[in-house]
Amino acid sequence: MAIYSTFFLCKQEELLGGFNGWQLPLAEPVRRTFRNPFTGEQVVLHTREPEWPEEEEVEDCDEDYEVAEIQGDYEDYLENRIPAFVRSCPHWATKGLTELELEPLCVAIGVDYEILHPIYGPPSAGAVVQELPSGLSAKLVELDIKELAMTWATAMSTHEHTHSVSGVKISDGWEATDAVAILTPLADLARQAVSGQEIYLLIEA
Repeated sequence: MAIYSTFFLCKQEELLGGFNGWQLPLAEPVRRTFRNPFTGEQVVLHTREPEWPEEEEVEDCDEDYEVAEIQGDYEDYLENRIPAFVRSCPHWATKGLTELELEPLCVAIGVDYEILHPIYGPPSAGAVVQELPSGLSAKLVELDIKELAMTWATAMSTHEHTHSVSGVKISDGWEATDAVAILTPLADLARQAVSGQEIYLLIEA
């Protein structure tokens, strides 16, 4: 299953108006069982995700999330499939980047990693929005990309990231060039940030 990852810049107060049918987090966490949109497994945990009445799951997301037919350049496909609001923000669209890859990056940079959900989408969206850790943008701009890429690639080439839970090898790991190809557009995006803007990550399954 493909996972589409789009990093974008905006102010927190702009998020809710940009995602039709999404909601702010609950004031306090509640214990709930839900289906992981990426693995299909049932998970029990404490969450601030709002309740989603069944009738709202279908009608709220049709406009923003449309099936895009692949024609021509693949980068154009990635661009055309993202929601209009995200497309209107400074952004970078790619594939396959989630907290599994970003946590080692934050460790390499020296930034505490915590998954924050500033807004929640209904289950039918098959998508989440995460706020990247505060301070990540500044570090991306300050640090040497090639040096950081080597550290990140080394972390992504460890047993934890190249083998399944059962021990089956699923990847040969990363080269430094793989990390540079991600860090360069991320750093370019960070340089575009103005006061009050943070980097958010839209993950769609």
